[in-house]
Amino acid sequence: MMQTPDKGIVLVVDDDNFQLEILGQQLHSLGWSRLLFAASGRAALQLFDAHKADIRLIISDLSMPDMDGLVLMRHFAQRELDAAIVLISGVSDEILNSAAGLASAHRLHLLGVLSKPNSLESLATLLVKLDAPSAARQRGHDAALSPERLRDALDRGEFVPWYQPKVQASSGQAVAVEALARWPGSLPDGDMVGPGHFVAAMENVGLSDALFYAMARQVIADMKQWRDQGLELKAAINLSMDSALNLDMPETLHQLVLAGGLQARDFIIEVTESRLMVQRSLAMESLTRLSLMGFKLSIDDFGTGYSSLVQLVDLPFRELKIDGRFVRRAIMEEKARTILRIAATLGSNLKMDVTAEGVETLEQLQYVRECGCDTVQGYFFARPMPFDTCTRWLHAHAPGA
Repeated sequence: MMQTPDKGIVLVVDDDNFQLEILGQQLHSLGWSRLLFAASGRAALQLFDAHKADIRLIISDLSMPDMDGLVLMRHFAQRELDAAIVLISGVSDEILNSAAGLASAHRLHLLGVLSKPNSLESLATLLVKLDAPSAARQRGHDAALSPERLRDALDRGEFVPWYQPKVQASSGQAVAVEALARWPGSLPDGDMVGPGHFVAAMENVGLSDALFYAMARQVIADMKQWRDQGLELKAAINLSMDSALNLDMPETLHQLVLAGGLQARDFIIEVTESRLMVQRSLAMESLTRLSLMGFKLSIDDFGTGYSSLVQLVDLPFRELKIDGRFVRRAIMEEKARTILRIAATLGSNLKMDVTAEGVETLEQLQYVRECGCDTVQGYFFARPMPFDTCTRWLHAHAPGA
């Protein structure tokens, strides 16, 4: 008889014995044979401490008498929890969403939230996300992020820009592209290390500037090709805060643009809002100089930082990009709808272009149009694409196409 592979332990935490029984039956039907049950937060911590190495998933209720799920998450975070977590409760969706935000703030691996009573199908959908990379793949991933490998990849020109179009909300015609760094073939199996990993790794070893200039050179060359083909659009380049703190960066970037036969006005420099308070005076100098040179400044992921309005007052931003999380949640949550609408109105009143990120459905597109967003970006129109693929897409969606 073929032996079922060990999938690890699931720790289920709920003060309702009937709910524990239901979840146990559902997990057994999904192939999970090793289950631990705790009727309180304190009991859950004792079981976790005893079986930490084998626990792969924790399913926890929020409302429990001795230690609620929110406090329990804090204790898990203090124990540097590696396992995934699912939150389940009969509370309102608003409270569930706040709990999910807390899990993210604790840097926990949250698979999702479930409302009671949950269905077998909803639980199965979340558990599909547990398919983790193999140990061999993880070793390849770690080796790819070593300082030596990163420097070698830069020297070989392995990092390339992929492009995601930005389109007019009213017509769907392309007006710009955002350049996103990619590293094709960076793993032994031919797959890619994601930018969320390699960008942070480069920042840690002082290679942010090298990556920024490598991307800028390629984007400039690609833009020149598009202009020669009659495609009139702007290109957005993401600027890390490490590079913004380099006071020589504005002049170096400007010289690269001019040497490539283009002008500063052809480019948008996107800065993530949440990092603008780091050594703010130096960043303000660099960003203001870029604006003086003619680059268009864009504040990215608007709404996720802690001093949004200060940045809009103090720095010459000309575009406001509303974070995609508000776009995705606006269809279901009144608070997110209100924030999205206010952000769009704010940007418009400040004479800024307003872009909605993360538009994935027709319903979302219609709503951001109603809110007054000028441009949109997201999977509804196009995913990030290599240069050749994006070139074909642009020719099909350019004004007059």
